[in-house]
Amino acid sequence: MRHLLVAAAIAAGVLLAPTPAEADAYVRVLAQKSPVHSGPSNSYREVYVAQRNQVFAVVERSTKDYWFKVELDDGTTGWILGDVVYPFEVRQDEDGPPGAFTRMGRAIKGAILGPSPMPYANVGLSFSAGVLENEGVFLLRPSWLIDQYWALEAVAGLSPRSEKDVYLGAIGFLLRMAPGAVIGPYANISLGAAHITPKADNYVDKNETLMALGAGGGLEITLKKQITVRLDARNWALFNQNHSNNGQEYTGGLAIFF
Repeated sequence: MRHLLVAAAIAAGVLLAPTPAEADAYVRVLAQKSPVHSGPSNSYREVYVAQRNQVFAVVERSTKDYWFKVELDDGTTGWILGDVVYPFEVRQDEDGPPGAFTRMGRAIKGAILGPSPMPYANVGLSFSAGVLENEGVFLLRPSWLIDQYWALEAVAGLSPRSEKDVYLGAIGFLLRMAPGAVIGPYANISLGAAHITPKADNYVDKNETLMALGAGGGLEITLKKQITVRLDARNWALFNQNHSNNGQEYTGGLAIFF
């Protein structure tokens, strides 16, 4: 019983322990894009590209030249030139420290989420699995990022079924509606073809190739270590001059960007 009381006291102490104070000084990015370096000089390695209106907590001020050491979204730090930011201070809320749920949310964000790779990425590759027309499907999606908003994306996939296999290939455009956000929504439209191959004992379906039109969207959630979770929901229309049918895709997977 005594051991249980000691354990409970320790747990209560951990839960009720005060969290570190928030930063008092911040900087807001004024330039459209601004590099963040590993040291207080342009000669240091570039570790991140800050976007206009992003806000960072100031960790340190350089004693040489006009540089701020700031904390990035993933908990790492870097140096940004003072000429491209606006420094300001934030006073602590007079209502008192943040509540338990607020602290919990901030802790989860700091421990799990990271900065989006979109500002500096050129190509992407994602692998997803899920369902298409209530059947399993596996999809590979390579993409070329035209800019932060638009990307040219290809789709190559297979839906293996009990009576037939459906091979899917398409290409289209992806529009990111909040580029650089940790949780970013996007929309997509693709056009291609679907090849249907019946199994050996299937005498109903025939070997044929249909046009494929896909439209929908999803979310990209950036985690630590530049790992991105991708969730998709789309409608695919498979058709030819004689018939057509619609199927919904619900998939999830991982994406990497370079």
